[in-house]
Amino acid sequence: MQSSILLLPLALCSLTALFTDEEGLRAGFLRALVAFGALAVLITESLSVFHALRPAPVAAAWTAIIVAAIYFTIRRKRFNFHLARPSLLDGALIACVAAIEIVIAITAIASPPNSADAMAYHMPRVVYWVQHASVAFFATPYLNQIMLQPMAEYLMLHTYLLSGGDRFVNLIQWLGSAGSVVGVSLIAREIRPQVRAQALASVFCATLPNGILQASGAKNDYLLALWLVAMTWFGYRWIRTKSRWDAVFFGLSLGLALLTKGTAYLYAPPLIAALFLPILLGRERRRLLLNGAVALACVLLVNGPQYWRNIDLSGSPLGFDSAQGDGFFRWRNECFGWKQTVSNLLRNTSDQLGARNPQWNRGVFDVVVSVHKRLGIDVDDPATTWRWSKFEPPRNANHEANANNRWHLALILAIGIVLLVKRRPGLELFAAVLCAFVLFCFYLKWQPFEARLLLPLFVLCAPVAGIGLGCVRFPVVQALICLFLLNNARPALFENWTRPWKGPNSIWTTPRDSRYFADMSQWPVRDSYPQAVDLVMRSGCKSIGIDANQFQLEYPFEALLLERDRSYRFTHVGVKNASAKYAARDPKRPCVVLCLRCAGLPSKIDDYKAHGAPVQIGDFLLFAPPANP
Repeated sequence: MQSSILLLPLALCSLTALFTDEEGLRAGFLRALVAFGALAVLITESLSVFHALRPAPVAAAWTAIIVAAIYFTIRRKRFNFHLARPSLLDGALIACVAAIEIVIAITAIASPPNSADAMAYHMPRVVYWVQHASVAFFATPYLNQIMLQPMAEYLMLHTYLLSGGDRFVNLIQWLGSAGSVVGVSLIAREIRPQVRAQALASVFCATLPNGILQASGAKNDYLLALWLVAMTWFGYRWIRTKSRWDAVFFGLSLGLALLTKGTAYLYAPPLIAALFLPILLGRERRRLLLNGAVALACVLLVNGPQYWRNIDLSGSPLGFDSAQGDGFFRWRNECFGWKQTVSNLLRNTSDQLGARNPQWNRGVFDVVVSVHKRLGIDVDDPATTWRWSKFEPPRNANHEANANNRWHLALILAIGIVLLVKRRPGLELFAAVLCAFVLFCFYLKWQPFEARLLLPLFVLCAPVAGIGLGCVRFPVVQALICLFLLNNARPALFENWTRPWKGPNSIWTTPRDSRYFADMSQWPVRDSYPQAVDLVMRSGCKSIGIDANQFQLEYPFEALLLERDRSYRFTHVGVKNASAKYAARDPKRPCVVLCLRCAGLPSKIDDYKAHGAPVQIGDFLLFAPPANP
């Protein structure tokens, strides 16, 4: 069954061959990625209607796509795989970028999905989709599992179905990384056609520490970066070619970005304005508006089904503004204004400045606090700060959630200033990224693990960095800067705190099952999951209820149990929010209930006593009938 997973890379390769033209292989690859994403949405939503999201129909759909792509490629009778020979330095830079991507891919395959968010909602939603053979909403105490944008998980779902497990789900983020590296070089070429600038843009993108750490995991920020990069490139092309096909790909890229992560609604508008505002003020606005209608139709086509499901759940196409739907952990600021925006600008920027020197980190913290005091702003204002969080000195973390890109930030700011002074090409893209950052700070609360959300903005700065460094007269200076960035990338490549290559928790020396818990050290639950799995298997029950109201990290239990027997079925119990109305879609009553971190809660014992006397497993409670003899 696992061999079916080869259908996905074969589909991507065949689409690349189909879309490769005189623009070259890179352009064909980026078009293929967008088409691949759009087709994944089409397959997922179409099969979901008939509850047919199962391995055989998905494999058949991708097989048909491969056959069709090969047929039309041969029928076209022209192949454009010519690769220009780069200079020695450019070739060396390209080789280094390729080596980084290979190391990341190896890490992604060798590691299970293990970030806290993956355990709480990225992977559980995949499990429930598989067992329902549909992406219809289901009852859950953690609404992120159904209402948040699902594009990354759609692709994860396809790898899960075709391989029979989660072995390849991390490659979705890696695909975002590889595609972004290619895409930023194309944007650099579109702005300033110089080979060196394209290579330098790719190096800047590939060496982002936070990007490297995320690219081997199961989050979705790098996939978002890919769609935004594709959207930007197709936007530049659309302006140049006036082609309706570029408008279609622009709309699909934007639609995929909006279907991947909510931050796309903050990042995309400044980019679109920077690209098209000059045309809207000019004489060609009518043609732009006509093609814009086509692009908008693509956006709605991609996002329409999820919008409809969210409207049914919450009345809004984007769902509730908090994970539990009660406004307690609300993502947006409680109030808006210039002071709130400045506060978030300062704190988010300081998070990118963490170094190994504690004195430096303390100095950055003191400066931020001092500016807050002068402006009369509370640095921990609850209206702009994530609940239970406190602003502290920045850290030099090597974790995908809060690792910083301080040297890349310093480099892009220096280049941005030069572009501004000399009015060089790329200034409009740099200004759009700055505006997107301001919009981000205006709308979203600050939280300690927000650095990951800024990754797409750093990626979008890569073409600007490549163009700026390409203007440096001395190649030796360019080489030294690249060497510094490459050396700075080594800790992120090999010392990832949750997926390290060396040390006591190395991905090569620790069992795969134990690495599900690499990001859960702050909770005393590591031993509870396997013990719960053993007890459930001894009970003989195959229908498992999970109460995740107190603790949402349910996936390790599901993964370990399904690894032993794929016939287990899970249902959320104790759901009291708006999604409770979907419980009827899974009417089978569970015969065992696992209540996560419910020890010491008498109300939970009363709720599930009909299932049997509770067995305490650390902080977990398992309600099950007596074990079979």
